[in-house]
Amino acid sequence: NIININAEIPGIPDNLYVITLQPDDGLDKDALLAFLDSEGGSIEDTSRELLEEIEEGDRYNSTTQENGDRFLYSKFGDHTALRLVSGTKEASFVGNTSAYYVDHALMEKCQGIFGGDYSETLIALDRMGEGSFSAQRAGEILLDKLGAVWVDDIAFEKIYFVEGDGYSYYQMYFIPVREGLKVDIGSNSYCLGQVRPDGWAEVSQDGVAEVSLNNFCGKAVDPDPVTALSFEQVLKILEQYLDSGMIQSDGRITYDRVELNYYPVPTAPAQDGIEYKSELVLKPIWHIYMLLDEYVDGGYGDATGPSHICVDAVTGELVELQ
Repeated sequence: NIININAEIPGIPDNLYVITLQPDDGLDKDALLAFLDSEGGSIEDTSRELLEEIEEGDRYNSTTQENGDRFLYSKFGDHTALRLVSGTKEASFVGNTSAYYVDHALMEKCQGIFGGDYSETLIALDRMGEGSFSAQRAGEILLDKLGAVWVDDIAFEKIYFVEGDGYSYYQMYFIPVREGLKVDIGSNSYCLGQVRPDGWAEVSQDGVAEVSLNNFCGKAVDPDPVTALSFEQVLKILEQYLDSGMIQSDGRITYDRVELNYYPVPTAPAQDGIEYKSELVLKPIWHIYMLLDEYVDGGYGDATGPSHICVDAVTGELVELQ
């Protein structure tokens, strides 16, 4: 058993915590008005209709369908919903943890690209500042919009530049940042009881066409200071996992990324319906991994070894292998 790591090792911040998030009751109608950013005209409150839509969706997904399957999932938040509509703009808060905004007129302008020849280009995250309308500038426009819900830092995962028919915009996928660290579940796999805070947006030079924040906006209560294991200590713990066979790896995979992240702790899932979680606990982990694209393109399909290794940064416990 061999683990091959060739990555830059981040420093440990002075302040590290186990963070407990709860729904933010500050996401009220005044905050929603700021997020909507209406340019005048009438404002319609469709909160009741939104709540009925959510409740109907939960009932449907928790009921056994004709094929015998049910679509069960966990949500971080409570049973609240607010939605305001003004002209072509719509904004909503769900569960005091999630937010959504769309400008239908601008969205139609973006989607009109697909009526003719167009291109989609994956933007390297270390080259976001390039171009006359750069991804970096689009990110600034997005963060300015998110300031209305007190989000001041995000980490981009993937960005695509879409161009055609004389217009262009960015599709941006991102995750929260708490206390300077990304909030990440490790791999992209999902297990029942897992909540993954994430977001996506479409942004053009004319502004934000659409943005969705899922399980993203909880407020931190009573953070608990902790001390992290150094990465040298983690390496010794990994050797023990290799010796015991808890980690199987033939050394062919080179883990070229090591991060210190906050990890949303999964809880025992509800078995009989849709689960609303009143708290979401974030704990620090050492995350050792290779990107999925590199794993696929590198031909590692028959290699022995996970693409993601997550170790509790305080206890050394093996959190995830995927």
